[in-house]
Amino acid sequence: MTRKLLKGDMFWPLVCLAFLAMALLVVAVFSLVKEFDLSAKAREEAVVRNGLAGRIEEVAKQVLPQVVWDEAIIHLDHSLDQQWARENIGEYLYKSNGFSAAFILDDEDHPVFAAIRGKQHQLGVYRQFKIDADRLAAKVRAGEAASHGHILGEPIQASAISANDYGPFILTATLVQPDFGSALPDDKAPILISGMPLDQAFVAAFARRFMLDDLHVHNGDASAEPDEAHMPLRNDRGQAVATLDWKPQTPGFNLLRELVAPILAVVFALAAGALFLYRRARTAAQGLVASEARAAHLAYYDSLTGLPNRVLFFDRLGRALDQLRRHAPPVAVHCIDLDRFKEVNDTFGHHVGDQLIQEAAKRLAAQCRGTDTFARLGGDEFAIVQTDAGAAHASALAARLLEALSEPFDLEGMRVFTGCSIGVTVCTDPDTDPAEALRHADLALYRAKENGKSQYCFFEIEMDAAIKTRRALESDLREALARDALEMAYQPQVNRHGVMTGVEALVRWRHPLRGDVSPAFFVPIAEECGLIVELGMFTLRRAFEDSRRWTGLKIAINVSANQLRLADFVLRLGELVEEYGVDPRQFELEITEGILLGDDPSTHDTLRRLRQMGFSLALDDFGTGYSSLSYLQRYPISKIKIDRSFIANLGVDLESEAVVGAIVKLARALKLAVIAEGVETTDQRERLAAAGCSEIQGYLFSRPVTADQIEQLMSADSLSPAA
Repeated sequence: MTRKLLKGDMFWPLVCLAFLAMALLVVAVFSLVKEFDLSAKAREEAVVRNGLAGRIEEVAKQVLPQVVWDEAIIHLDHSLDQQWARENIGEYLYKSNGFSAAFILDDEDHPVFAAIRGKQHQLGVYRQFKIDADRLAAKVRAGEAASHGHILGEPIQASAISANDYGPFILTATLVQPDFGSALPDDKAPILISGMPLDQAFVAAFARRFMLDDLHVHNGDASAEPDEAHMPLRNDRGQAVATLDWKPQTPGFNLLRELVAPILAVVFALAAGALFLYRRARTAAQGLVASEARAAHLAYYDSLTGLPNRVLFFDRLGRALDQLRRHAPPVAVHCIDLDRFKEVNDTFGHHVGDQLIQEAAKRLAAQCRGTDTFARLGGDEFAIVQTDAGAAHASALAARLLEALSEPFDLEGMRVFTGCSIGVTVCTDPDTDPAEALRHADLALYRAKENGKSQYCFFEIEMDAAIKTRRALESDLREALARDALEMAYQPQVNRHGVMTGVEALVRWRHPLRGDVSPAFFVPIAEECGLIVELGMFTLRRAFEDSRRWTGLKIAINVSANQLRLADFVLRLGELVEEYGVDPRQFELEITEGILLGDDPSTHDTLRRLRQMGFSLALDDFGTGYSSLSYLQRYPISKIKIDRSFIANLGVDLESEAVVGAIVKLARALKLAVIAEGVETTDQRERLAAAGCSEIQGYLFSRPVTADQIEQLMSADSLSPAA
């Protein structure tokens, strides 16, 4: 009996301790849950507060296209054009952006135009807005005075929350300013007072953006209402004119509700076991959530940049296109490709290429709105889904993206220059397939690259046919190379006395159906489809063969970067020299500045071996790429060729003349020969001679001609300028 009592005495203290421990645990859990929910509520309130501040900035920017405009100066400042103000301020801001109140203030800050919900209204309605509007106008006037007449500077604006009989508003005062300066304000410029109502549509859109439940607006300060999260909307004087209320999330309570049943079941079995199982369950749950979060992130986001990947991009694009069926504004799709990325990646290595992608992604992302989807599709290709965007908005974004990548990148102590090309398509058809929309943007991107890169291009129906034509030409070029059906032409190079000193070898293609195809068209095709090496070897082979007919004539031949990167290029060139029995000293290999980018050791070794064989090296298109004095010092260059873009502007652009003179002086200082290409007029020839350029090439003396015609020209003592 005593033993039983002892056992009982020992049992009950253990039970009491177990229940006490569980009670303390329950209290602790409830306290933790409450603190967790309060913390979540505080975070939501902070997010909403920051989000509203950002939304106020977005609303203010929406009026800038109509106010920072030379036309606005003409029609609102020089003389008030009521009809223009009604159409371009009252009606436009209401229909396009939802501004239900718009007022124009004159240089004395008196209202001279009023519009409510897009309709012109009596000026007396301004009294409803006057107190807060006057304070904002005063701030704008202060900004105007501080600008000291720099009228083409940053837009001058001030915004605040306001409320009157029409309800709460985001009120913005914006100074009317010129954009290009073709029209200037007389003295003090007019001010636009615009009001965006905090109505149901605004609140619903704001709630969707920040995933808030039951978001609504109360007039006045309703912060005391229980069981809701609050954010007072204060005017410029600090008064709470309205309150944003919503039902906050309760992650702690939700978690507790899931765990109460298993916890209680285990408690009745064994307190100690319950505690153990609870901890195990909680750890497992947290690990599962973290694992699912990681898996979801990897499934929808790019691991290098953290941007949405192709899967998430198509999901967002599909949703945006679905909104078109609900009469939403158009959707723009931007396809972005970094210019010269492969060049940088091959020269500096993949780790620098990855850094370039990361830094470029940061710059591009900074230009996008929160509602846009910016994704990395793979490699150096990015894409953007721009919602609520017509052609004008899409063009503005594309211009900002180009500007963002126009500055160089500093990567691992190296300055890397890149840029981007952008293809844009604006989707207005709700039945558009996401893959088709991206394909259209990709076609536009192709056109932008074709037109010279570092620009944007909109999709046009004709591009589809053009790309099919290009693919057909690619196949035909492959066949023409296989049949040795291309031809060679040679353009004379003459000295200051008109004596022909050399020729440049140029490949030509006479298509059986399309006639003469320009090298400017088929050479890029060869580069894209991997035929450039074969095309280059064809040019070398035919130039070597034709050169045996000419004695004492220098032959310049273009060599591509892909050829120089071939491990056996020098060996293959030596075999051609032996096969045709030519003297390498008769040939000048022209390379572009991009080949020298990064001071690649293998490129340096290849050029050194070519010079040892007897070939001379010329730097083509000098001044248009990565021109650097260090290239001319480190590499065995013997001649530089001034690009035709500078020659075309001689006599027109003083800067071009100065650049040409500087290039010639640089060549003399380094004991290099110099030649100018694209010379078409006697005036250009004379200006080059005055600058000290001894050799020229261009239509002034001859267009590219056949090898037979070169023999005829060699018989003349000198060439005369063409008539």
